Amino acid sequence: MMSLPRISNHALAFVFIVGMVNLIIAGADAGTAKAGHSIMHDKYAPQLPVDPGFENTATCNWWGERRRLADAGVLLNAQLVLEGFENFQGGRDTGTAASSTFDLNLTVNTGRAFDWQGGTFYMDVEDHAGKDPSSVLTGDLQGFDKLNSLPYFQIFELWYQQTLFDGWLRVKLGKIDANTEFSVIDDGLRFLNASTQVAPTILGFPTTPAPMPGVNLFFTPDKLWYAGFGAFYTDRSDIFGDFAGHPQSVQPTGFGTFLIGETGFRWQRSQGQGADGNLKLGIWDHTGTFTLLQGGTRKGSSGYYAVIDQTLWRQATKGRQGRGVRVFFESGRTQQAVSVIDWNVTGGINWTGILADRPDDSIGLSANYAHISALARLPHPYELALEGLYRIQVLRWAFLMPDLQFIVHPGGIYPDALVWTMDLIVRF
Repeated sequence: MMSLPRISNHALAFVFIVGMVNLIIAGADAGTAKAGHSIMHDKYAPQLPVDPGFENTATCNWWGERRRLADAGVLLNAQLVLEGFENFQGGRDTGTAASSTFDLNLTVNTGRAFDWQGGTFYMDVEDHAGKDPSSVLTGDLQGFDKLNSLPYFQIFELWYQQTLFDGWLRVKLGKIDANTEFSVIDDGLRFLNASTQVAPTILGFPTTPAPMPGVNLFFTPDKLWYAGFGAFYTDRSDIFGDFAGHPQSVQPTGFGTFLIGETGFRWQRSQGQGADGNLKLGIWDHTGTFTLLQGGTRKGSSGYYAVIDQTLWRQATKGRQGRGVRVFFESGRTQQAVSVIDWNVTGGINWTGILADRPDDSIGLSANYAHISALARLPHPYELALEGLYRIQVLRWAFLMPDLQFIVHPGGIYPDALVWTMDLIVRF
């Protein structure tokens, strides 16, 4: 039987951000946006929605106070993910494990709050408890669960963003999860395997569990084309925002700068047989000193990736979040002397709203292939993870998601694994 995950430090997270809200409310009440001012200039940037959907949260509208804050430019949200894992065969060990991840985040639209147009302040506090299931169960390289990590409690993100020149330029500065901006596989986000979120060939990528201080610049002259650049300080000894644990220890180097550039195209149709999609091409470079697989060290590492998302069918007027059938493809490559995974290919399909009366349920299948560098001298030349999931909306604010993955050659050394995950996702 799966054990229940431990939940810790969550009350402290609530106190921390609620205190920030109290400091902002006075200014927010006095500085609501004037009529005709848009919330954000760039539709692809994080923003306060016109309808935040409070009825789809467990705590609803707080007797009208939540809506009052949203109208004043302040949005407070929370989410809890409980996960139970069981490995039936192969891998490092059969058995069970569990984890929990709690997020509490604050978004302040400076246009509404202070009449400072085009600005957004964002802070997310995250608590992750439990065992790393890849380490204790499967031993896989890709990470069959995207939240794989040792326990931590930290300020996960803390940044300010400003749009300029009527939305053509967007600047973000602070502690940033790079995977919210770069190498984003839009139609893979509901899957659990980490390779459906980001290419496993990107070394030192500052994302879960360790976002890093950085600056992002995005140029978006129209809805079709964009270009972006990011620079991040990456240091495994950095403890900024850490309350417990040390998630930055996953960084492969002691010091260095992670540089990434991405350009791409987005296309969409407004009705009928939707053809929404995107193409993203990225290149990255890490200036740190890496340990080579055959011994010794090397200054710097680099690589590239490509992402394609495509809607095959969608319900009219619902956009990329409504009922529809969507596919994705991603591939990346880096130097085989530095990385155990030197190239990868992943792809999948998900169908949201198979039944018209259950439009938020979704089913998905993916295949994630990771080629293992010959210089690693492991018994097997690749790892392959096949994933199937069904995401069920059990309440307006809660989802249950059973997920089954068959992992061929986990870690390049272990017997084939069959691992089951049960996720419970609650929005507050």
